[in-house]
Amino acid sequence: MSFRMFNFQRLVRLAHVRSVLCLLCLLFCAVRCQSQFRPPKVEFTDQDTVGYSFFRQEENGIENAGYLEPFFRKMYGQRVHGGQKINIVHIGDSHILGNYLTHEVRRRVQNAFGDAGRGLVFPYKLAGSNGPRDYLIETDAPWFGSNCQRNLDMATPFGLSGFMLENNSSSGKLSLRLRDTSTAETRLFTKVTILHRQEDGPLDISVQDDLSNQKALLFQQDAFFRSYYFDRPVSQANLLFSRPEGYTPAGRIALDGIVLETEMAGVVYHSIGVNGAKFSDFVRARYFARQLADLNPDLVILSFGTNEAQGKLTENFVYQQMGELVGQIKKYAPGAYILFTTPADSYLKGRGFNPYMGPICADIRRFARENGYALWDLFHLAGGEHSAQNWKSAGLMAPDSVHYSRAGYAVQGKLFYQAFIRAYNLVAGKQPATE
Repeated sequence: MSFRMFNFQRLVRLAHVRSVLCLLCLLFCAVRCQSQFRPPKVEFTDQDTVGYSFFRQEENGIENAGYLEPFFRKMYGQRVHGGQKINIVHIGDSHILGNYLTHEVRRRVQNAFGDAGRGLVFPYKLAGSNGPRDYLIETDAPWFGSNCQRNLDMATPFGLSGFMLENNSSSGKLSLRLRDTSTAETRLFTKVTILHRQEDGPLDISVQDDLSNQKALLFQQDAFFRSYYFDRPVSQANLLFSRPEGYTPAGRIALDGIVLETEMAGVVYHSIGVNGAKFSDFVRARYFARQLADLNPDLVILSFGTNEAQGKLTENFVYQQMGELVGQIKKYAPGAYILFTTPADSYLKGRGFNPYMGPICADIRRFARENGYALWDLFHLAGGEHSAQNWKSAGLMAPDSVHYSRAGYAVQGKLFYQAFIRAYNLVAGKQPATE
């Protein structure tokens, strides 16, 4: 080999090494600094505002926001310096399940602080329920499911999602695509966490993407989850479940949920909802709080009240159930901050004025205030009692007069985002310029 050829090959190798180092540096900067160079405060745009006059928009804020200051300082650190993974978990009833409200909040918060992934998803359609439209989960196997609201036992076998999907055969497959069916938008992920219980017996799980010819690597697991990583981002994956050969009895295969994330710093905004759910339904879900802990939540938002207000409840029952649910959350996720919301006004069983909505919202306000938690009072913000008529007249309610139109949920999401960012900006404005 000539000296000239040797030098040429050496230069090629050096160029290759430099390219790899440059790619690694770019990846490091993307992960650590994707929020760097942004001003500390977040500015609102015209797309974040609503124009309906019946809202008390000058009063739109988070009560006791000072309690959330440590959480907002972490948000500030991510926006200014990067490198933070922030988990927000929004839990509630059908208003949350549809993902219209939370979609508005998620995309705005992630645009301001970085997108770290979609968060929790579940095959709701296979469990006989409606669900979000920004992903698809399909199967060629006989799965069936239920949720914590349908089961009236004192303690129910449900986990984080409030749902459970089951398969009584020895194997099963789920095909997942992170694609919005209404906008055709496709998002990517690299980490897949499967929530299930190992107490149900040994189970082999494989996660792979046929499109990119990748098989995800099992990275971490405990008695309630398994986490897998892809080398390269994907937009879809096949989840293959099977019992080990020779294992008897075959038993059931049960799924509590799937969490999709990226390797980027930023916010993961999980939304968890169950049709007809009340505080008490998640209290009775035996594994809910335990699996919630595996998300490492920084902030837990609790949005219930509509279903509690569909009939007269024993005095202080809602207050008591709120205490039990928060107690379970704090037991397993002691570092999580708690934010309560009140529901907007709606009709009693869709037929007329609901006399129970005001007292239920008063119970939520009282619990948050007496226990020092944060509160976003949508009921008051929208006008309080009899304000459902304003929602309906503006075309913001669904025909059943209990739920809201897509536009109505978008309004709620924007209002919540405004209150959230106003509270954050107060904290950002107090941080030292050199921080």
